[in-house]
Amino acid sequence: MGEVVAATIVEIFQGASVELVYSPDDAPLPEPAVSPASASSTGDGPPGWRITCTLTLLDRIATLITPDSTQVLTLLNALPRAAMRATPRFRVRRNAEVAPMSPALRRALRDTIAIELVGEYAGAVDRPATTDLIAETVEYLIELSGTRVESHDLTHGVLITDAIPDTPRLRFDYPAHLRAAKRAPLLFDGQRALLVVDRDGHARSELQRHRLNERFPGGNARPGRSSLLDSGSFVAEATLRLGGIGFYLRSDRTIWVFVDGQPLVLRRGEHWTAFPLELTSFIANLIGAGAATEIVVQSALNISAQGRGAILAIVASADSLDSVVSPKDRYDLRNEFDPAGIRTETRLHHLIDGETLDEQTLTRLASLDGATIVDRDANLLAYGAIVTSSDSQHEGARTAAAKSLSLTADIVLKVSEDGDITVFHAGEVVVTLLGPSLDN
Repeated sequence: MGEVVAATIVEIFQGASVELVYSPDDAPLPEPAVSPASASSTGDGPPGWRITCTLTLLDRIATLITPDSTQVLTLLNALPRAAMRATPRFRVRRNAEVAPMSPALRRALRDTIAIELVGEYAGAVDRPATTDLIAETVEYLIELSGTRVESHDLTHGVLITDAIPDTPRLRFDYPAHLRAAKRAPLLFDGQRALLVVDRDGHARSELQRHRLNERFPGGNARPGRSSLLDSGSFVAEATLRLGGIGFYLRSDRTIWVFVDGQPLVLRRGEHWTAFPLELTSFIANLIGAGAATEIVVQSALNISAQGRGAILAIVASADSLDSVVSPKDRYDLRNEFDPAGIRTETRLHHLIDGETLDEQTLTRLASLDGATIVDRDANLLAYGAIVTSSDSQHEGARTAAAKSLSLTADIVLKVSEDGDITVFHAGEVVVTLLGPSLDN
């Protein structure tokens, strides 16, 4: 069980290491973690023992974390406690030798740790019923992920919040009363409408996307995000306006959990991963503030949600690209070519409206093969660019290109088709979000 717990924690919180220390009940406990880069929690272990779980940020991550990195620090402190609350439910208390945990039990333990984490992060520590509701919701979404209704791949959105005071005429318990209604997921698809459920598990009302501003004005929705509904942007915005915890089942069977307008964790292939660990401030701390940081990060998140690959880079100066990117791929050099001898690819640069870059434009351009590069002020320098890279015999072409580009760029984000986002700096991997794989 300890092996499953440790593996689950590092899957959820990549960029950290975990240590489990077993102490006899009558022995002193290990000294608690005092570093801001570490967090500990102690819980019941096997009969006669206690377990202390310590989570520590890797050095390359710890140096980039500031007191403003609230999501990272909250997760860091909540995850050991969540693991220690989950494990006693799975412990077999008998003297006989216990066989290794079955795949079904391992999967259940991973889900339980993630559910406890979401419950604590959302302030549900003193309301066990909320954590039970989170567990029921996750189980329902897992059920829906394996079904189709009226030939549709299902999506579903639900927001758990006490923000709606009106009591409905009929009582609907979520998700129990919805299981019998086959079309319920189609009504609350998380794109055009979602279901609002209070913390006692009672369905209160639907929330329609086109009436969000009318019912709950405010928020900071970005223009054009409606075209990215399958990434859960509507559910995310609802959590920003109403508070609470948002869940979105995508058509690709991933389950996304949102808090405060941002994705917190997602479940993919029976495994959970924290996301995005405040990637914007993380990169800003690494390279310094700049207009490009938020646009590049949001574009990477959009592309990840769409299941497409990309390379995005921020450079300090356009001059740094002279030996890395061919002039024909340089958007910023489009006016320096003789019109009579312009190649077709370069001609296209004159049709692109990239003077004022936003995340929608950058997302569209970055989805093309090749690298998309901007400077710190968010000026577009290149898109679809072929990057001269070192030998890629032992790594995928995209990884080799990203690593090579990071030698001259401030930062490079490589998005794989599986959704992983890998951050490169100075030729090295700084952190990988959503998965440890580097095979693209």
